[in-house]
Amino acid sequence: MFVLSEIEDTISVHPSSFGQPSLTSISDQINIKYANKILVDVGLCISLFDILSCSEGKVRFGDGFLYYHVTFRLVVFRPFTQEVLTAKIKSSDESGIRITLGFFDDVYVPSHLIPKPCAFDHQERAWFWLYEARTEQIAADPLLSQQEERMYLDNGEIVRFTVESDAFYDGEPGPGGGKEGATGGAGGAAGDGQSAGLHHNQHTAKETKPHYSITASIAGSGLGLVSWWTGAEAAGGEGAEYVEEGHGEYAAEEMDQQVYEGEE
Repeated sequence: MFVLSEIEDTISVHPSSFGQPSLTSISDQINIKYANKILVDVGLCISLFDILSCSEGKVRFGDGFLYYHVTFRLVVFRPFTQEVLTAKIKSSDESGIRITLGFFDDVYVPSHLIPKPCAFDHQERAWFWLYEARTEQIAADPLLSQQEERMYLDNGEIVRFTVESDAFYDGEPGPGGGKEGATGGAGGAAGDGQSAGLHHNQHTAKETKPHYSITASIAGSGLGLVSWWTGAEAAGGEGAEYVEEGHGEYAAEEMDQQVYEGEE
């Protein structure tokens, strides 16, 4: 889930920090610059891990800052493909489920990666899974099932998932493309209004798109709500204990039989 990434950068230190040790000031500036930031094709930076090398500080003309060329490593959040993680369900809609890790909220489970048969309940605003569909008709349309048959994935529930893929989005500055109307008069005003609306929609879409997102799956054995499998794990443990106890009793009976035959 967490990896170390090596970065090279020029770090500036303000004159007010000259009284501190150089490495302390440099470390503080690295954390200020990178912590909780997303680097494209790297991941979500958490904090500085260590400093590998650092040049002598140089002062530029007209600037009182000290500049250091630093090579350092950062702790970065970027889970690998098929890694299994646990988190909480943040929200749900018709397109799928959004999961939060607490410090990272852009984990999405699309509808086709939810175990089948499943459906989205608009009244509960949550997805549900049918462990066993009573009829083929219910399997084809899970909304025909009874309420007690549904296993809901409610907000706040702990869920286990696998990482399918991740994606980075490097947002561009500005409202985006689009041509403004060039005609004058009423037609020109209408054209400008439509163009402004188009620009606003494009700008809003860019702002809402996460710079780093993870696509996850809960369709698989052991995946989904942790509570679904807790009972099965407990039952499996009891079964193993029962087998061990039974094997021990059988061995004891066999040993007694051998002793009895020896006495005869």
